[in-house]
Amino acid sequence: MNPKQINKLYSQLNPSEQANLAFEAAMRKDEKDVDLIMSRVEQKTYITGHADYHARSYGLIQLSGVFGIAYWKAFFILSTNDFTKTGSPVDKEAQIQINKFIAVNAALINVCKILKVDVEAIREYAECKGIEPKFKGIPDKVFLEKYTELFMLSAGLVAS
Repeated sequence: MNPKQINKLYSQLNPSEQANLAFEAAMRKDEKDVDLIMSRVEQKTYITGHADYHARSYGLIQLSGVFGIAYWKAFFILSTNDFTKTGSPVDKEAQIQINKFIAVNAALINVCKILKVDVEAIREYAECKGIEPKFKGIPDKVFLEKYTELFMLSAGLVAS
């Protein structure tokens, strides 16, 4: 098919269909096809809220999702420990998992302080509010650093 026919076909597609084709072309690394599709996407001018507002809103939603995943993952791993058994190896492994769980929560607190946003609002959106076991321990330092960095990245505080 010649390029004029292809362009005509691309312009008859709706924006969602164009986006699908552009995505597929990009995955094939077909820059020419991506450019052809993009040239047929209808251009519009919009009036919208400030870009920083939208970036922060998106970042808070992302942070909530990433926190929720990390929280439930740590909670699940912790819940697989058999607390009915005791003894040094079992207790040591349980404490390691408790310290990791504490680190995930501490990382959220750290990032929320930087963002100046209520931790409970993030927890609520992540559906982790009100489910906060009172474990005793200290945050695992490696996990704390890892999750603080991950949460900052997801909130848009640092570039990837």
